[in-house]
Amino acid sequence: MIPATHAEVEQIYLAAEMAGARSVCITACQTGEGVTSVASALTERYLLAGHQTLLVDLNLFNPAFSDISMLPGDTAEQWIEHKETSRLFTGLSIPGEPATLLRYKDPAILSGQMQSWLQQFDRVIVDTSPLLNINRGNIPAHCVASVCDQTILVVMGGVTSSSQLKKAMTLLGADQISLLGTILNGRDQPPLRLELIRELNRIPLLPARLKQRLTQWLMKSDMLSTYA
Repeated sequence: MIPATHAEVEQIYLAAEMAGARSVCITACQTGEGVTSVASALTERYLLAGHQTLLVDLNLFNPAFSDISMLPGDTAEQWIEHKETSRLFTGLSIPGEPATLLRYKDPAILSGQMQSWLQQFDRVIVDTSPLLNINRGNIPAHCVASVCDQTILVVMGGVTSSSQLKKAMTLLGADQISLLGTILNGRDQPPLRLELIRELNRIPLLPARLKQRLTQWLMKSDMLSTYA
């Protein structure tokens, strides 16, 4: 999971706020690209800013949250729990009723539901199924994007192909969809400077003091902070 205090999360938060977005759709080309991590971190950032925020899980392909029961009689808010980390959010897990799932595939009905959520909360963050995973069991991600103020596309560096990205951008190119930006997830791609340091440590005859100086220089270099 990504800490809400990371500088990158702050940039996403500021971009969404400057765009006047009250509802944000987080999506990706395929599963495992970090959508849930980004959605959770952004939700936490909104909460830290004092916004009442609802996290909605519409990722039927790989749902990450489950409903939890609070104290008896406490029906004011609905809570969901992240299955892997046990972190709690005010939110909604995937609809359990087939009729509700079918209704959510209708952009008009989903838009009405979004307006209902925004009457109760300051911000709504939606975690969706992968854009390119379109089947009868999923709520199409581009339909969800069409009812949100802004959409963020998460791309896993070194995994997502250019053809997949083109297909995703085509789906997000509808007039009703406003693309806030694309996040490059470099989890599996260490920065170039770390790759150079790793190769540096493999040189057996290089003096330890020189290795240390070169390592310090590489770590301070902004030019080498790009991904390998």
